[in-house]
Order: sequence, then structure tokens, then C-alpha cells
Amino acid sequence: MSLNAAALNLRSKSRELSLRDACARLGLDPERADLRADLQGAFQRALKAAREGGASLDGPHYVELLEAYRRLRLECSPADPAERRFDDWPSHIELTPEEAITGGPKTGRLLTGRPFTTKLPPGLRDGDVVWVWGWLIQVRIDPAQQFGGSDLSVRGDDIWITARKPDSHLRPGARITVETPMGPWSFRLSEDAVNRRLVRVPGAGMPAARHHAAGDLYVRLEATAERGPVEMIRRLVGLRAA
Repeated sequence: MSLNAAALNLRSKSRELSLRDACARLGLDPERADLRADLQGAFQRALKAAREGGASLDGPHYVELLEAYRRLRLECSPADPAERRFDDWPSHIELTPEEAITGGPKTGRLLTGRPFTTKLPPGLRDGDVVWVWGWLIQVRIDPAQQFGGSDLSVRGDDIWITARKPDSHLRPGARITVETPMGPWSFRLSEDAVNRRLVRVPGAGMPAARHHAAGDLYVRLEATAERGPVEMIRRLVGLRAA
């Protein structure tokens, strides 16, 4: 089981883990009055030590550390809902769909407030984890963004784009071009695609990365009002006929 999948199933296991065992895994003293004060730092130090020891991100040792973190987080969970957003993972990096698809330079701040600049690999999925200056940080992808005048989003391994084209362009056999973060895609529309207002391009979604398979590109087709001389002539003809 991958670390991402295991993180979704830790709530019940974390409750079963004793406070003393959880502290032992993270090198904390269970007699401390305020365990929360050093919880995030202890968790990241334990992750770093596991990495230096050659542990795999998909291995059981990382899952055990995350179980311990979850147990202690439940023990000293803050009342503020804004603070509880780190219940599943203590440190996140927010990416736009374009950044997740293409990777590249990224700036931000660690939980300590320290600014960082790092280079992200392409094809990061929501929930993946990346090392940034000795911290293991979980990726969070924004639901959607505007890209080249179209709506762009990432769903698992797949990329979804809403392409807005004049209605006269959305006919069987017509060739349309859609701008994507990987470059323009051109394809002919089938009758089924026109009827469904949806095009699927296998293998053109998120690139294969880590334990992820390559995804598909889905293009929603949305008709827009015609503009220009052709539409003006059509409207004049319609008015005369009326």
C-alpha cells in the first residue's frame, strides 16, 4: 500500500495506538505537558532519519510514523478548525493544476516560517509527498484554474479542460485545437464526441510518475455565440426572412 493510500486509513489505527508508543516512535517524552509544541518538528525529524536510513516512502516504517503523528494529533487537537486542516499531514504545498502537471520552480514557506525555493517534478498528484529542505510535504492541488481561456483541472491521473468554441466549429469531422500546459492538442471531432460534447484522448493526461500510471485528457466542448462577418450575415438574413 502506498503512503498516500495508507494515510486515508489511519484514523481508526491511530486511536488504537497508545500514547506512550506514539511518543516512542517520534522520540517524544510522553510526560511533557505540551506535546503539541514539538509535534510537527519531531515528526519531520523522524521522517528525515527514516529517509537517511534508506526507508522507502511506500514502506511500513513511514506508515508507522504517520500513525504516531495522527495519534498525538488526536490527543492534542486544537479547537480552531483552521488549525485542524493539518490532521492528515502536518505540512502542505499548494499547487495550481498547471504547476502539478508541468512541475518546475516553486516558492513557499515551511511551517517554521522559513521561505524556500524548490524544483518540483512534473506529474504530481493530489496527496503525493515531496522533500523540501529536509521536510516531507504533502501536495494539494487547487480544484481548477483558467488556462488559455479554458477551465483546467486535475482529477487523479486525468486532466480535464473546458474548450469553448463557436457552435459552427463543433461538427463531425471538424478539427479543433486546445491549449494545454503540455502544448496545443489538435484532433478531429467524431460524431459521438459532438453529441456528447466530450473528447477523450488516451494517454495525454498526467504523465506517468512514481507509482502513478499515465492518465487521459478529457476535453469538454462548450459552444459559444458566433461572432464576426459570417454571424452578422446570418442575422441579417434571419431578420429579412422574418
